[in-house]
Amino acid sequence: MITEYKDYYLGAHADDAAMNAYADCSKEFIEAMNRAISIGTYSQENIVAPFAGKTKAEVVACGLKLKVPYELTWSCYEGKEKACGKCATCLDRLKAFKSNGVKDPLDYA
Repeated sequence: MITEYKDYYLGAHADDAAMNAYADCSKEFIEAMNRAISIGTYSQENIVAPFAGKTKAEVVACGLKLKVPYELTWSCYEGKEKACGKCATCLDRLKAFKSNGVKDPLDYA
């Protein structure tokens, strides 16, 4: 029997885990889940969290280098058609772009 090895990518970053804001974004949680998934799948599946040790500003910098179409993304948790630009995650995003000397390409109007 041939089994395909699978990686699951998680976009959690260090700012999300700071001061336990979102416990499921912490390195400890990610490592624990990865151990459980590895045991449960006989090491056939794995969580990859490349940004777990990086700030949101560092994630934005990486995306800028890769030419990520940030106008197609948002961080808002309000669940509307457009990002609100006012909630904590939107403000974190705006700050991350500003830290990189770039205006967030989203239209928050």
